[in-house]
Amino acid sequence: MGIFVDYESPLARHVAGDVWSGLYRAALEAGFTKTTAVWESLREGRPGGPEGPPLHLFAVGQDRPDAVDAVGAVGGPDGVLYGLIVAVPDRPSPLAGSLLYQGVGRLTDAGVKAGMVEPALLHAAPSECERYARRLLQRLQGI
Repeated sequence: MGIFVDYESPLARHVAGDVWSGLYRAALEAGFTKTTAVWESLREGRPGGPEGPPLHLFAVGQDRPDAVDAVGAVGGPDGVLYGLIVAVPDRPSPLAGSLLYQGVGRLTDAGVKAGMVEPALLHAAPSECERYARRLLQRLQGI
């Protein structure tokens, strides 16, 4: 999988780490013995083409809303799931939902089918991030 994180956001870094831990744990429990991720800067990295990983995960933080402008895709090849996370503090801003909506819009404008995007507002809470990770893994198994 490709994980694209806004490293300038402490919220995004923390939540992305918790989601990766949850994905790794869930994959092991599901019998996958090899799970790897390529971590890249959201602002500098670019998702691969159709031969790339089956999951592209974007993590932006409410504390750095301009990073959502770096969310993008290379089209919407079949079999690729896009996770979009807006990491929020204990008391999220009322604008966090519109930030998530904007990120989904950037992906769908690039050709990704809306049903292939799994958006989430997540707190830096391991249990919350693990639930999201398990949902991603279930969706991947259904592709």
